[in-house]
Amino acid sequence: MRDIIDLIESNKLGVTDLDIHLTEEKLGVTFPTQYKELFKLTNCAQVGEWTLFPIIDAKNRKKTWDDIVRQNIELRDEDIPAELIFIGEDGTGDKLCFRHVSGEYDNKIFIWYHETGRFEEIASSLREFVISYSEEVEEDE
Repeated sequence: MRDIIDLIESNKLGVTDLDIHLTEEKLGVTFPTQYKELFKLTNCAQVGEWTLFPIIDAKNRKKTWDDIVRQNIELRDEDIPAELIFIGEDGTGDKLCFRHVSGEYDNKIFIWYHETGRFEEIASSLREFVISYSEEVEEDE
């Protein structure tokens, strides 16, 4: 993920392996490798119109309080499919997700549409998502 970090808008430092592990424990998940690699480089990344929910940084809790745990436990609507874990949002209510498949979260990236409750695959991996959504932003400029 280090090779695509320049495509991501963020000024927040990454988190530690321990921060990631504690988040995985709280959510009862294991994140895909690319996700962990990205969050070690930068926290709360902006990709196009999408903001990835931060992981609580033990050194800076105040700036990461609205984290991925809060989004998936405290704010989660009961109508949302249990197989999805939200990793980001676009400000309109739509959420970026991983999907639980065969006991673990797959690398594929999905959008869950809040108006319909449906979701669809938009990228085969976080890397592909960052590259494709960064290219869309460049085309719009």
